[in-house]
Amino acid sequence: MSAGPGPGERLRIDEKVLGAGTGPRFAALLLLMLTAGGSMILEVFRVLADGDVTGCALAAGVDPADGSYWNTSLSISGQGIAFRSCLSLWAPAPPWWQLAGWPLLLMVMAGLLFAVLPRWKARRSRVVPLESVDTDGEVLDELSRMCAERGVTPLPRLVVDPAAASVSAVVFGRTRRPVVCLHGGLLVVRNSDPKRFRAVLLHELAHIANRDVTLTYLTVALWRVFLALVLLPYVLCLAYVMYGVAADGGVPRLDRAAALSVVMVVLLYLARSDTLRSREIYADLTAVGWGADPHGWSVTDTPQHGAARRALDSFLELWRTHPRWGLRQGALADPAPLFRVAVLPLFLLGTVPVMAVPQVLRQIGLYRVNFTNNLMVVLVVVPGALVAGVIVIALWRAVAYALLTGSRVPSGAWAGAWLGAGMSVGLVLSGFGAGWAWSPARPWVLLVPVTAGAAFGWWVTQCARLWIGTSRGRTLRPALALCAAVASLTMTAWLTWWLLAGATNLNRDVPSAQMMARSVLQWLPSADPAGDLSKVPGIATVLPQLNDIADTPMGALVITLLWALPLLAWAKGPAAGSPDWEPTRAALREEPVASLRTVVRPGLAGGALACLAVVGIQAYVHTGQPVPEARGGLYALRYTALLLLALCLPATLAAAAAASTADRRYRLLSGLIAGQTAALSGLAAMTLLVSVDGCITPLDVLSDSCAWRPAWRRPLFPFTFVLNNALVLSALAAVLTALVTGVLHRRRPPDARVTGPADARTRGTRAQLLVVGLLCAAAVAATATDGAVRRYQLGLTTDALTHQRNLVQNWGLPDPRLSEATRLRQIRAWYRLQGDDLIDAAILYDHRLTAALRAAQADEDRWGTLYRQIPSVCRDWETAAWFEAIWFRVPAEPSVRADWHQMVTWADTGSRRCAQALDARDNKVLASALHQLRAAAYCAESVNARIDGMLREGGYRGTSRPAATGSTAVCHHTGQDPAPDSS
Repeated sequence: MSAGPGPGERLRIDEKVLGAGTGPRFAALLLLMLTAGGSMILEVFRVLADGDVTGCALAAGVDPADGSYWNTSLSISGQGIAFRSCLSLWAPAPPWWQLAGWPLLLMVMAGLLFAVLPRWKARRSRVVPLESVDTDGEVLDELSRMCAERGVTPLPRLVVDPAAASVSAVVFGRTRRPVVCLHGGLLVVRNSDPKRFRAVLLHELAHIANRDVTLTYLTVALWRVFLALVLLPYVLCLAYVMYGVAADGGVPRLDRAAALSVVMVVLLYLARSDTLRSREIYADLTAVGWGADPHGWSVTDTPQHGAARRALDSFLELWRTHPRWGLRQGALADPAPLFRVAVLPLFLLGTVPVMAVPQVLRQIGLYRVNFTNNLMVVLVVVPGALVAGVIVIALWRAVAYALLTGSRVPSGAWAGAWLGAGMSVGLVLSGFGAGWAWSPARPWVLLVPVTAGAAFGWWVTQCARLWIGTSRGRTLRPALALCAAVASLTMTAWLTWWLLAGATNLNRDVPSAQMMARSVLQWLPSADPAGDLSKVPGIATVLPQLNDIADTPMGALVITLLWALPLLAWAKGPAAGSPDWEPTRAALREEPVASLRTVVRPGLAGGALACLAVVGIQAYVHTGQPVPEARGGLYALRYTALLLLALCLPATLAAAAAASTADRRYRLLSGLIAGQTAALSGLAAMTLLVSVDGCITPLDVLSDSCAWRPAWRRPLFPFTFVLNNALVLSALAAVLTALVTGVLHRRRPPDARVTGPADARTRGTRAQLLVVGLLCAAAVAATATDGAVRRYQLGLTTDALTHQRNLVQNWGLPDPRLSEATRLRQIRAWYRLQGDDLIDAAILYDHRLTAALRAAQADEDRWGTLYRQIPSVCRDWETAAWFEAIWFRVPAEPSVRADWHQMVTWADTGSRRCAQALDARDNKVLASALHQLRAAAYCAESVNARIDGMLREGGYRGTSRPAATGSTAVCHHTGQDPAPDSS
């Protein structure tokens, strides 16, 4: 066993403990590059296709000056069929293989460049074999000894660049087939400065030993191919568009899409620099560990600067692919910066998922892909795992270093807050959910990711400290992998909720109470609803947020994993003696974790209180039990709300008690375990009582007869709603109570460190670990099963027309105040893109009707002739009844919109009555139906005439059809049949 550091000495540990996280960072770089490339190439294809996406948005009623996301999204989604039809006509998506093939081409070309780069750098016109310069073989022998002593096998290919006068060397190629190129200046100083010669070579061999050569040149190849195949075409396309705007007398400006592309390119460059820069310091430390003299490198002393200059140097460092010598010197003296969590890279990393996922959605949305909850999960899995992997590795490294060196353990909240801040900035840049304005309608919404990120980082740090203190194996990597897996699921669930519902719903106006009342009656139907649901407090503000939580199927599973993982470590108890993964820990003993009983007792007490509360709620609600037909609606909603209170309040009390009395280092974990134990105990009692409802008369709520009816199958009992919200709200309460108790107790003296081994009473037994493991497995299995069922249900989407109709019925379509210029642009777009064809079609149908009527009047058998010619006319008008579904409502002008809607209404009722009359041979009904169809034609003429006047007034050419005048351009809006006309 190696001894710990002596007095006044600082422990030096392996800088590669737990890995450096370079792999996840490279994967994040690759993801951002592919999504940014796809988005930018899509813009190029659209410009080349000369489509009119803006015209379709205007026709849908979108106000370009309206920065809100919700109004724009509702205008398009509420008329989704028409918008897709418009895009297919006027802005067709490029063939799918173009968008799919471009990232593939990017990867193939990067692979080819990666293969070609070593051959190009090692071409004969530039380098020569070492044997041609090292005639006596001394250099080759020395290099062979270095490689053999350090385990670098097989011997890399050795070449010399005679023209390079620098005292340096470089390694390139692949990790398994590296090439070490010695510069001519290095060979010159071999005899005069052997320490420098040896240090430079050991540094290059360290790159091979650290296995970063392949990653380096893959990064270089990807960046160069991105510049050639994506950035260059995009810049040329942007220049072409700006030239066209200037040629038309306009002023070119950088729109949001272009600004977003610029930001993504900057992020790519910074991610590339970070990937290349970190490897140099690790190579330095590896070389020094092999015996390289730190003074052997050409390093000059770094002068001391003020705070402003140091801040500037830190900013400039982000853009370098090689760290400055001052930073490398500091790392050689003290590797602590390698274990410190750098917040700026986390901030940049946070922007990746919230910018990449909307870009992918935008691309696949062109191909009529239904946007569902399951699709969002698929899209956020990879970026969520990458983001979680990077921050988990960074925080675990920081915690491990702090515990091994006796320094202060970071809380992780600061790092997590920076990650969340990156998500907020990415949300503003992408406009997804926050709106197209540079400031969201509700700026406080941007604090939600910051708060969530701080809690996430806090949990990761405490979990890392707990697992590191209880690990007994030879490596921490299994525990790290387990934590990273749970963190990845957590990040996936968070991104699903945030991008799918959270950002949008928190940033929009609350729904009306009447709308939510209708929604509750659809959810909990009642034949005789008692009371006005719209008067229920919080129905328009709280209930929508609870619905969003319930519609995140992974929520309950993730919350369960967040407390089950630390509970397993707690059940193991502290490691006795020196763990195998770091023998020097014996001299730096971490205080053993408190007994498991201190955490479980508050949870069990809270669980007992929750069970009593559930029984009390059952008894209380039973006193007002209505007849079976009226047990939905307000009655079921009140029952559900009371159950949530009965579960969450005891869980909050248990979390507060545990956070106050348990181990101060793990306030969050203690509160989370206790609160969730209480909530799950109450949920178990609730499930049992609801399943046997009707068997215990004083506790009957939903049934009058005794039978086993599983709670999760009850029609009037929202089991998943209660389960998800109870666990999520209890977890939020645990975070809040841990924060409050930490603030209230922060003036206490810090915990003293123990010097003896862990007390036997604090060590976990196998029986204890087995029991805890089985309980955790049962909780995970139950929540995972419920989440899987809910995931399946959410995958059963309705057809597009039904979804569109429900959206409009619940929310309506926005009708904002518009400027005169925007009003005219919307009307013109609606008419120009397809409205003129629909108006012409309606008037053409009327001409056919008129021709049929005149033919009947000229024939002796008038009704017989009419019955022969009218069926085709009725079918034509039946088509006109769908004009509002296949095309947008008339924007900007309510009176014209009302005429167009009345045209569709007359066409619908007239065509249906016409078909009924033809089947029944009812002359009176047929005459009334034909009058209605003529009325529909008058409304179409009215719409044409009014649009013609608006266009001419705005300086445009009028409609293609001459505007009608007189009675033929008057639309009847009464509920009665229109008066018959002479024709």
